[in-house]
Amino acid sequence: MPTTVLLVDDEEMLRSLLFEALSLIDIGAVQSSSADEALALLEAPNDFALVITDICMPGTMDGLQLAQNIWVRWPGLPVILSSGNRSVSNESLPANACFLQKPWTLDQLHQVVRHYLGM
Repeated sequence: MPTTVLLVDDEEMLRSLLFEALSLIDIGAVQSSSADEALALLEAPNDFALVITDICMPGTMDGLQLAQNIWVRWPGLPVILSSGNRSVSNESLPANACFLQKPWTLDQLHQVVRHYLGM
């Protein structure tokens, strides 16, 4: 069964790095450069199993606001929040979410992704 992750980050180089990191463990991804674009992708028919989003992004909402929208509208969809500029306590997040501090290692990313995808 194919697994697709939605990657949300306004920095193209970081999105590409995430995309390549996931491909190393045979996980497909769709890239989005903003929270608004991500919401549009989520509203369309899709098979996203996980969302990975940066917190600090320009636009009408940041990654934390995107995650809050996801938790309300798609409560079963796990979200990994990441930032190098701010921190979020995992205790303040829903059970199907976590915060991954940048810079993360490939092993850290792969471990948390596998956890939320049940791999």
